[in-house]
Amino acid sequence: MTTTTTQDADTVAINTIRALCMDAIQKANSGHPGTPMGVAPVAYTLWQRFLRFDPGDPIWPNRDRFVLSEGHASALLWSLLHLSGVRAVDPDYEILDRAAVTLDDLKAFRQLGSRCPGHPEYRWTSGVETTTGPLGQGVATSVGMAIAGRWLAERYNRDDFPMFDFDVYAMAGDGCMMEGISSEAASLAGHLRLANLCWIYDSNRVTIEGHTDITFTEDVAARFIAYGWNVTTVADANDTSSIERALHTFKAEGDRPTLVVVHSHIGYGSPVEDSPKAHGEPLGVEGVRATKRFLGLPEDADFHVPDGAYGTFAAGVGARGRAAREAWEAMFERYRKEFPELAD
Repeated sequence: MTTTTTQDADTVAINTIRALCMDAIQKANSGHPGTPMGVAPVAYTLWQRFLRFDPGDPIWPNRDRFVLSEGHASALLWSLLHLSGVRAVDPDYEILDRAAVTLDDLKAFRQLGSRCPGHPEYRWTSGVETTTGPLGQGVATSVGMAIAGRWLAERYNRDDFPMFDFDVYAMAGDGCMMEGISSEAASLAGHLRLANLCWIYDSNRVTIEGHTDITFTEDVAARFIAYGWNVTTVADANDTSSIERALHTFKAEGDRPTLVVVHSHIGYGSPVEDSPKAHGEPLGVEGVRATKRFLGLPEDADFHVPDGAYGTFAAGVGARGRAAREAWEAMFERYRKEFPELAD
């Protein structure tokens, strides 16, 4: 392993996500560090460059939906929500003057009452679009979300008023792809030609029991082509340019759902990279130190957020999401004048 010495803002932000995940899991002495570390660049690229989501108003109706189907990797979502500055929302759907996830919340990961539980729970932490835990549950729900988006568009959109055109992104792992519910949902999505749906398949070839080749050797891409999906591949999860190209391919596809197959390294940068040991247990104090050293991060600083990291997210998903939401609200006011009954 070699240590990175000079890093651009994107790399710093990606490695900060990884470090927060490692620290939260290590402090809890429980969790799944490998997946967040492997797909952090994918999630970062999606949130920063593509996701239409306003951290200041995480429930505006035409936001893009992000579903973490591999819910065991919840530390990834909690780190994203924290660094993006997502605001809290109460059960009555009122936006509160506090963060959805604070550093103290991350430090209480997987503890009783924590806003950062072991799996995402809807209406417990704002920014969570659906509860995910059982593998396949999230991707199946995402198909329902995409159907709902299409229904809303058919009912309410009018010429020059695309009130509903949101996309649905679901991040899934090998375990999700093994489940029957995922196959049924994918078949339906292909049949309905849900072009507003993108599944990102984190193919790291590892499960908690061992490497996937002990039980799972099918050609997933070929299966989805047979379902009628658009399929594209990213050879290296750390290649953010390739991730961008794949997501642009999804945005340009107007007639089919898209599967992005991303080949990642579970536990990237850690002493147990590409090993089942990276899946379901903390890395250990020395493992965390070694990984931070590889990533070019301070070895002895827990829950460290470097200068500029918050600003990077504010200038990315924050600024783009706010602009999209404000433009939508201005369009809604015009829509209300022309179609008051539909607006109500």
